[in-house]
Amino acid sequence: MKKITAKEIALSGLTAALAVITVVLSHFVGVMTLTFLALSSVVLTLPMMGGSLRGAVLAYVAAAGLSFLFVGYVPVMPFVILFGPYPILDHLLRKYLKKRLLYLPIEIAFAIGAFVACYFAIGLTLADFPLVDTLPTAGKWAVILVLLTAVFVIFHFAFTLLYDTLERRLGKVLKR
Repeated sequence: MKKITAKEIALSGLTAALAVITVVLSHFVGVMTLTFLALSSVVLTLPMMGGSLRGAVLAYVAAAGLSFLFVGYVPVMPFVILFGPYPILDHLLRKYLKKRLLYLPIEIAFAIGAFVACYFAIGLTLADFPLVDTLPTAGKWAVILVLLTAVFVIFHFAFTLLYDTLERRLGKVLKR
């Protein structure tokens, strides 16, 4: 096992601090909650661009723990369940799967599982989704999951575009 370097620890600490800031902002700036949570995902990619998956996992754990201290349980759950692990999963899929066609179905399955886990962890009910009031229960679930999947697919493509751009611009600097 490779020894952890001071540069790796410093980059992980900086990444964790930026991720905590974005998660806290997602709580206090209500109209931009999803934007700041998505930004926290992008921030967690910095150690991976420097070649340190271990640093990204370290930053994710630190950011999740510190965010719990600052804003509490409910606002942090989307970060802990979906937006924090997503960049790590995406990096692993990029590294070990050579076919890009396989990424999206695996990530959609992960996202649906994460959405359902957030639903139960936060304590939501179907009444929290007034858009689907007139549908039967199974129909409500179907519409909610289809809409959330559509939002996730848009997020996935925006994340991938931003990740590729940042890696081209920062990858060489972070690997030094």
